[in-house]
Amino acid sequence: MADLGRQVKYGLGKETVFGTQVTATSWHNQLSFELNPMSEYVTNTSAYGNIVKTNEADVLRYWAEGSLESKVTTGRSGQLLLGAFGTIVTTANADPSTIVKNHTADINENINGQSFTLWRKDSLSSKAYAGARFGEFTVSMELGDYVKHTGNILAKRGVSSASTPVYTDEPEFVPKYFTVKTGSSVSVANASSAVASVESFTLTVNPNLEADWQSGSAEPYGFSSRGYDLSFEMTRRYIDTTYEDAYNAGTDLAVVLAMTNTDVTIGTSARPSLTFTAPKFNITDWSKSEDLDAPITETITGTIHYSVADAYALRAVLVNTVTSY
Repeated sequence: MADLGRQVKYGLGKETVFGTQVTATSWHNQLSFELNPMSEYVTNTSAYGNIVKTNEADVLRYWAEGSLESKVTTGRSGQLLLGAFGTIVTTANADPSTIVKNHTADINENINGQSFTLWRKDSLSSKAYAGARFGEFTVSMELGDYVKHTGNILAKRGVSSASTPVYTDEPEFVPKYFTVKTGSSVSVANASSAVASVESFTLTVNPNLEADWQSGSAEPYGFSSRGYDLSFEMTRRYIDTTYEDAYNAGTDLAVVLAMTNTDVTIGTSARPSLTFTAPKFNITDWSKSEDLDAPITETITGTIHYSVADAYALRAVLVNTVTSY
């Protein structure tokens, strides 16, 4: 009997050496998940005095690829941030307790990034997919739903291996916790009021992964970045011309995207939170929606750049009680 898709379990374990299998350290509550084996064949078209064009096919190489969607949570999301950005540094939080930590994710300058062993288990099998890396990764907010993230996955092909999934419950984020601020710098943005009338927001982190191949093996020896593309798209009510003017003028701006679960206390008085900062972006596309029977909205596409002055392009800080990632 076939399982339901919601019965599939997947977990992640951080690898020390690319492609060397490790045990899952967390199991994720997905909204959607798929991971499929992929193979590339070459067909033999040598003629054997017969009208049929092919006589066999040989495997050239094999790997796995897929995607996932899940809610942003206060703990497990740190693993996904590590996968998307490539590095996380953990430091003490200012909370008087010693259990609250700040986990700062920055883009890893090593094109090989951070790899994981991705585990998939259903009633038919338990498989480990070593060397897994996250390709295009998004964090998105839509009114009326949870804040979510999605990620594309590349990995080595799965091998059968026993696993024991263990789930934990964690606080999540909804739009009431979600704010966007912009300004001429990160400090100015932080001191500003939240952008009014935001209806949706999607942040995209894309390392442009490609598989690395070599002779002597049918498996990839890595999945390396061809350079990061960073951007966001925001839709809001058209209540002022701030972003239209910035688009026309080519103005450099900074953006701070923050979500804080104010209904949960950790440590003495801290709140679990996730904050993204980008010190330099330009609005590279701007448009209005003028439906006759709906309020006018504007859609802003921001392309995030590396800031020489700030020495980074995009940074994420996750505050929780996890010891490290």
